[in-house]
Amino acid sequence: MGGKSDPRKLQVIHSLELQLPASMYLVMLMSLRKRTLTKLGKRKVDTAIRSLSKKLGAIPVIRVGLTEAPGQGDHTAAFSIIESLARLGFKGRVELVLKSDDDNEWVQMKEKLQLFIPEFNLDNDGVQALHYSGLDCECIPLKHLEDHCRINHRPLEQPLGFWAMRGNRSWLQSKIAIVIPPFKWTNTMPRIERKDGEYQSLELPSLANYQILYTPKKPDISELMKGDSRGARLEKVLRDTEEGRIHLLPVYGIHHRILEPAHDVIIRRLLSGAIKSHTSEFEKTVVLILSPLESLERLQALQASLKVPFYDLNNTDWVSSPNEPVELLYCGPVPKPLFEWISCVDRPLVQEGANSAAFMSLQGKTYLPLRPDGDTPLPEVITSPPTKKKSAVPTHNPVVIAERVKIEQLGRSLTHDLQAYSYYSVARDLCKKLQRVLSPMALKDVVLKYTEMVGTNHFDEADFRPLLVDSITYSRERLSEEQQEWLKCLVLANSFSPGIIPLELKSQLIEGGKALRKKRVSLEKLIAYRTSGLNMPYLRLQLSALSLRRFEVLKGVTLEHPVIFTDTAHNMDVNELAGDICDNFTLLIPALFQILRQDFSDDALMASFFEAGEGKQSLLDKIIGHLFHENMAHDSEIRSLLEPKESDIDELALFLRGEFGGAYSKQVFELMMEPKNNAVYCGLTRLTRRDWNQILPR
Repeated sequence: MGGKSDPRKLQVIHSLELQLPASMYLVMLMSLRKRTLTKLGKRKVDTAIRSLSKKLGAIPVIRVGLTEAPGQGDHTAAFSIIESLARLGFKGRVELVLKSDDDNEWVQMKEKLQLFIPEFNLDNDGVQALHYSGLDCECIPLKHLEDHCRINHRPLEQPLGFWAMRGNRSWLQSKIAIVIPPFKWTNTMPRIERKDGEYQSLELPSLANYQILYTPKKPDISELMKGDSRGARLEKVLRDTEEGRIHLLPVYGIHHRILEPAHDVIIRRLLSGAIKSHTSEFEKTVVLILSPLESLERLQALQASLKVPFYDLNNTDWVSSPNEPVELLYCGPVPKPLFEWISCVDRPLVQEGANSAAFMSLQGKTYLPLRPDGDTPLPEVITSPPTKKKSAVPTHNPVVIAERVKIEQLGRSLTHDLQAYSYYSVARDLCKKLQRVLSPMALKDVVLKYTEMVGTNHFDEADFRPLLVDSITYSRERLSEEQQEWLKCLVLANSFSPGIIPLELKSQLIEGGKALRKKRVSLEKLIAYRTSGLNMPYLRLQLSALSLRRFEVLKGVTLEHPVIFTDTAHNMDVNELAGDICDNFTLLIPALFQILRQDFSDDALMASFFEAGEGKQSLLDKIIGHLFHENMAHDSEIRSLLEPKESDIDELALFLRGEFGGAYSKQVFELMMEPKNNAVYCGLTRLTRRDWNQILPR
């Protein structure tokens, strides 16, 4: 490996590089890898990377695309690509193009950008020229890209672009775009996109990653989090960790859309495992939540039920309790350098993301994946036998494989049985939205339809969704002047009961009603959801030409607009809300019945669920009151029914204190550090001669 390279052979290789497609060239390059490694002192140098470095050094601009996502994954991916480009020899300018779909996403994107580049100005919605990884980096909102290029006399289309999580070349505006998702991220297909619309799939190595080649250094927290009150509070926690007074268990990943609805159950199990991991009564573990959570309500409820000290570092100082074996701290997202430093404490990081998994693997540090069967499974570890052996069959280290299996099982034990609890938690949030935009009669109709479907343990979206969309639409939309006038006339006609409606008013109602129907307005739903106190049998008799089929008699004699219009309600996407509710109910109803069948026979299930004893409500009535009417009287009963039981935490305790996982992490670290596993490098080496001719300046 370390012998002298034959310059004539290197010349042949470099000549072939210019003549062959990149894929064929890479095969040849790998087959001659032993001969393309030279030594400069004690440092091995890959001549292929040196050749690539020259090309990158000649490119003036590379674009990197970034879109908003719930966590920090998209941001981490984009900035990791920039770091890799810098390490591979790029010296030009990076244009970081920022795409957000609405104002709320834009605010979140800016806040995360500041975690990666502290100099980023949150009050500046324009282009910002900053520095990252030794490179000039321009943060350009997509809506300003064209104007920015015109003002600075630059071509709108640049030679080379990179994508990580989502997006395409069309708005990145680059001749060639290389799409390389994070390690094991299956939601995005690795590919090369060309100007002519051609797509080329990228076959990346199984351990391909962004390969950030550095060890985290302790950041200056006071400088990094200047003006952030959490800084001093975190310094105290980390100081106690470094001095061995506490163990620190960082948790990142419970904000994932599948996990967040049941994050309190995950935290409960981690707290139990942390306590059991102690080998001495004097040990203490602090569980530090780094995930962004919209509400701390369930963490506070957890504190009350477990009697565990809880601190929100956003507004409370941490005061270590000497007699408490475990404490719970909420912090939320922190700047990238601090996150990386915290991740390498004495307890494993608990997470679910692709970028976090790659980072921990490149530190040789164990971590606990919350979704081992999801989009980012644990890395496979296949090693080749020594070169002296003739066999080329891959071998497996039995200790490493066993540790990997145990870690996967732990991840599953924390999350595998959360479905029903999660679906119900999501249903509660969705039904709260419904309550704000449905009239009382519309809510009654929705509940009735839901009850029918629960009764048959079958959710029919084709039947339920149209009712739901109409209920939201007719309840929340502002009435046109024509609709308001017609309803006022209807109320006036109702006041003549039991007399006769004047012919002029009757004619006005009939003609106006027909005009509304021509505009596809359902008079029955308009009446039911926007009025009360009407004598419908009488009105149907007098206005038979309108065929008013709805039959409801309520107390009162006034026209009502039961929905209070707010910007939030008025601007709500009806189809999106209806789709979310249908998706949730499709999963919730069978999951609910499955939970019930575990504790009841079929007859007992029917009796407990649908039948109410004397002076009591049935379980179905309690659930409907809880979901649709915010009746919290039975909250504990319902949640205890759905909440998963405590799992065996012995293995979790062993893992948290480091009894296994080290051999697996060391093996993954060694494999991922190999140059062939740098995903950016892999993508660049797949470019053809024609691609480079378009990219490189002439």
